[in-house]
Amino acid sequence: MLRFLSFKCLTIFVLIFFSSFLLVFLNKSLADPSPDSVPPPNAAKEQGYETRTFHGIFTPETIDLGKTKSPGYSWYFWDLFGRKANISSVQINDDGSATFLGDPDKSYGQLVSAVKTGNYPHFAGTAFGGGAYIEATLKFDREAVFKAKKGPVPAFWALQMEGDILWGKGHWPGMPHRYVHNIEVDIFELVRDLQKGKKNTYGASMHDWFGIHNETCSKSLCQEKMPHREGTRVVPEGTDFSEYHRYGFLWVPATETKKGLARFYFDGEQVGPDRRWNRYNNEPPPPIGKSWAFGIIDQRHLVLILSTGLKQPMTVKEVSVWQKDASSNLVGFTPKYD
Repeated sequence: MLRFLSFKCLTIFVLIFFSSFLLVFLNKSLADPSPDSVPPPNAAKEQGYETRTFHGIFTPETIDLGKTKSPGYSWYFWDLFGRKANISSVQINDDGSATFLGDPDKSYGQLVSAVKTGNYPHFAGTAFGGGAYIEATLKFDREAVFKAKKGPVPAFWALQMEGDILWGKGHWPGMPHRYVHNIEVDIFELVRDLQKGKKNTYGASMHDWFGIHNETCSKSLCQEKMPHREGTRVVPEGTDFSEYHRYGFLWVPATETKKGLARFYFDGEQVGPDRRWNRYNNEPPPPIGKSWAFGIIDQRHLVLILSTGLKQPMTVKEVSVWQKDASSNLVGFTPKYD
């Protein structure tokens, strides 16, 4: 009888324990949904981009603070074009956000989603291909940007993996050695010359870069770019940029029968006109004025970049990427290049 009662008591205890555990688990799940349970923004859903393939928050576990360049991190410190970001340029906050303070070592970016390494496959992190909806939630001090007068500004942007990190992969087919074809996407930046005196605008644009550096064009590379008017994104009057807002970029690759699409968003609403292109089939340069200009993006993989200038703090809450799936992405150390 005592043995039966002991077994019964033990059974009741186990049931109570697991019921309590399940209740706590369910409450946590409802209060703090996992990335996979978060519904996609409408801009992503409309294109079938319903899988969140990247959710970048900012903790000691998600940032490669030791600059190890080991796989598995969401964010790495900039190490590109001969410049390396200083760890002091990023401040991790208790709520999972990060405040970007500008780099005293004058790197062009602070945190990136992928970084070059010395060993095969020569990168760690993630670069995004095949189309996506990319969005950052951030805030910044607009007045501090204009007080700084010069230097880098708050920005959320992307460069291609090919050529910039994976050397030789950005070559323009049929052209001489060192002749490259690159894409840059500026999802958000406060361009002083364009936004000065315009309190409800910011910059978002694309650049189709090409040529041999400092040879085809006298300074850097040649480019086809969006006109200033197109790249100036107008938001509602009275917008307070010191509060969090969502800055998004929709990329839909071109097909043989349908043009490619780039569209920019502010708090889920489209800002500015669409940019479209015909499918790019490795036509010879230049892209200027061509119907396939900017189409090189469909052959590339985007590395996400967060940056600002000194005395121009920018706080980023999170970065998300929505896609049909992750099959077109490059994820180190997953070798996809021979």
